[in-house]
Amino acid sequence: MKTQRGALCLVLATVWITQFAAVAQQKQPEIRRAQPVEEPPTPRAVPFDTPPPPSPKPRRSPTEPRSTSENEGPASEPEASDRRQLDYANGLFSRKLYDLAAPEYEKFLGQYPGAPGRSSAYFYLAECYRALNKTSAARTSFQSVLDNYGDSEFAGPAAYGIAEILFTQKDFAGALPLFHKASAKSKEPALALSARYFEARCLENVDRKDDAQNLYQQVAETKNPNPFREDARITKRSRTKRKSRP
Repeated sequence: MKTQRGALCLVLATVWITQFAAVAQQKQPEIRRAQPVEEPPTPRAVPFDTPPPPSPKPRRSPTEPRSTSENEGPASEPEASDRRQLDYANGLFSRKLYDLAAPEYEKFLGQYPGAPGRSSAYFYLAECYRALNKTSAARTSFQSVLDNYGDSEFAGPAAYGIAEILFTQKDFAGALPLFHKASAKSKEPALALSARYFEARCLENVDRKDDAQNLYQQVAETKNPNPFREDARITKRSRTKRKSRP
């Protein structure tokens, strides 16, 4: 299972980095991930300098063949159809054909309301929409994960997805609880760390400086890989010096 998760994380990392390059070429905002607020002269760590936080795998990796155990026993036609539909959508997603994958995920969600794999379908549908710069649709699909599958492994990444949309729009008060939820629910250390760091950034921007300081300290003490350590230390020292001035 660790191998499968690692393989899917690598696929998604490549997908998100490619998406950022495409957006930059189209003169869209420079940073696709939750971008730091412009507050020179302190250098800020930016997420796209690091591999994007990995998202949990769906029922199985889009490119992974069904295991022997999954094929054991007779399957009804509806069950076989829903698996085929989700596999087809996953296959398009893994090939970065997001404009084609999105309607196939929609078809799966519309035609098979009781099928397993719906949390992953909503999540990857949101990722498709985000890749296509359809922010509102992406947010709606991420929210569907939180509303209907809040205890699933996709809840943390979905909360992060909405939080970074709000953060980019400078809605720090709205992003704050979602980054907190992403940090608490995410099983992937990289995603949890990124969420914690941007939770601190939100606290800083809603004038909760002491709470931000405490969170920056936690980020700074997190072991490697930790791309946010130096920025967290610089920020914490900077705020401490300001407080100590007469």
